[in-house]
Amino acid sequence: MRQLHLVSLQLLGFLLVFVPFPRHIFQVDALAAGTSNKGRKVSSSKSTGGGGGFGAASKAPTFIHTPDTSESTQNLLQFLKAQKAKGLDNVDIGFHQGTGVRGLFCTTNMKQGQIICRIPSDCALALSDPNKNGEDAPTVAHGGSNFLEMYWNNEQNKRLWSPYLDTLPKQGSEQFDPTPDFLGEDELMLLEFPRLIQRAKERKEQVGKVAAEKGISEEELRFATWLVSSRAFQLSLSAPANEKDEMPQYDDRGQVIDKAQKKTIRVMVPFIDMANHSSDQPNCKLTLIDPEKDDAWFALEATRPISAGKELVISYGSGVDSSVELLMDYGFVPSSNRIDSIMLEKGGDDAIAKLDGWTTTLDEDKTMLEMSRDDPVLQKILRFRIRLKESYKR
Repeated sequence: MRQLHLVSLQLLGFLLVFVPFPRHIFQVDALAAGTSNKGRKVSSSKSTGGGGGFGAASKAPTFIHTPDTSESTQNLLQFLKAQKAKGLDNVDIGFHQGTGVRGLFCTTNMKQGQIICRIPSDCALALSDPNKNGEDAPTVAHGGSNFLEMYWNNEQNKRLWSPYLDTLPKQGSEQFDPTPDFLGEDELMLLEFPRLIQRAKERKEQVGKVAAEKGISEEELRFATWLVSSRAFQLSLSAPANEKDEMPQYDDRGQVIDKAQKKTIRVMVPFIDMANHSSDQPNCKLTLIDPEKDDAWFALEATRPISAGKELVISYGSGVDSSVELLMDYGFVPSSNRIDSIMLEKGGDDAIAKLDGWTTTLDEDKTMLEMSRDDPVLQKILRFRIRLKESYKR
């Protein structure tokens, strides 16, 4: 799940979403700005820039992507332009020429702090009833169920949102990167890392339970849950303050649990959700523009100067997610991740404390990786094991 905490916000105005409920007010808690441990955070911005550049052009940009000219992508762009999205000409949807992965690529030079593009808030798809403060979607599996009910299996809404829905990955397509809960029992155990295995089993149980409650197939719900986990952003919510507010709740350290940490709503943001992840070198972030107004915007903001031709990458999840969380929620293993060393040093009963706690050596896994090029499932398992084994402090 792409977790987003809104910084310096008092209210997210009206997030206008076409769902089977009336349009609702989203009330969002303000969180402390500055050194939050939630990276991929949404921050408030008044900037309305876009395009532009920095300095005189010195040479022609080098592009590393092939533009996506598919009918579904062109339909999405036309839909968003009709909804008054801005800055779309600053970005190409395309395929990286080296990896073949679809993503967003900058077409013009951008300064740090500049707004690259912005999508109207009424183009976002809410995955729960905002009046219920996220209580109708306590787990990502419930979010998947709501996605099916509100959009995918709702004839009217599916037709309305088809320009976006048609661009989502299909199960079995090249864009589908399955998470560990899709693995069979034997494959799951090959991951070896207890924390990841346990979380995958919990996800399987969630999907099975919700599918039984809703009368839908586990297969359909598992894929919908994957879509929500890998594509949706989380907004922190709270109810208005009043005299009937419940008593404070405390965590296991005796700290008061802030309401913004208790209630969240999942939202899918077309176009922006195509941005890929970088653990160590993100160059932009998701920002909320004019949150106090009815016509709020979701935007990509440059966090450093970006040259034309560069891929736009953000930080998924909390911004401090280890490869365990990235594989569990998004289905991929990053090529590098400084958080893994911190996670392994911290340890815990559900971690492998030392390198010799694994059943194979790092070199053995690298050899098996070379020998398993025709088995993408085993390749991903081995890349995960290698990623963690390379992260132990020598």
